[in-house]
Amino acid sequence: MYNIGILYLKEAKDNVMNHEILNQKYNIIELTENVKKIDELHAVIIREEETSDLSVICDLILKIRKQSQCYIWISTAAECSVGKLVYLQLGADQVFEADRESKEISLIIENALLRIEYENSQQQSIEEFSENNNLFRLNSSNISVVIEGGNEVVLTKLEYKIAELLLKTPNTAVDYDTIYQQIWNDDSLENKQYRVANVVYHLRRKVEPNIKKPKFIKTVRSRGYMLNI
Repeated sequence: MYNIGILYLKEAKDNVMNHEILNQKYNIIELTENVKKIDELHAVIIREEETSDLSVICDLILKIRKQSQCYIWISTAAECSVGKLVYLQLGADQVFEADRESKEISLIIENALLRIEYENSQQQSIEEFSENNNLFRLNSSNISVVIEGGNEVVLTKLEYKIAELLLKTPNTAVDYDTIYQQIWNDDSLENKQYRVANVVYHLRRKVEPNIKKPKFIKTVRSRGYMLNI
């Protein structure tokens, strides 16, 4: 069962979140502003009652993001939260305003948590594949890769994420846009291909015996990259 932490900064004036529905499906844990044991939670719901809560909620989002990549949802008492854009920029996943129907909110939460289950199953498949593959084996615990059973090479988080994504479909091209959306998850106007290529360049420097003739991470012209194993 998924653990959802709920934090009220003040006594709630009304209840945007339908806790009865949530209690039937999830383990609901009441939190304080210390947000301890955040690594045990799959999601956190923070309640905004007044505009004066903005700075406190911003601090909470930053604090949570330093400890966890769990979902962060903000529920508000006002129909139009002045802090909505700020919350999203700091790392909140959704802001549920007062005019949202409780059933709609419940479905958004359910779909998000189902994605965790899917991603966990994908991660397990990748790790099982890696264990049986000596050419290019990822180690999620160390954020590293072992090449051809040799030395373990430590990667940055972005390098690891791209290697992990390519390993999901070995010997199959993954296009630039897919890589960008999976890794950065935004619609920035920045040159997506350049941003992806820059991380791949640094990844190749760590894993390729000859960066001028890549053995593992192949460029598929006009499309993207492929992990050749």
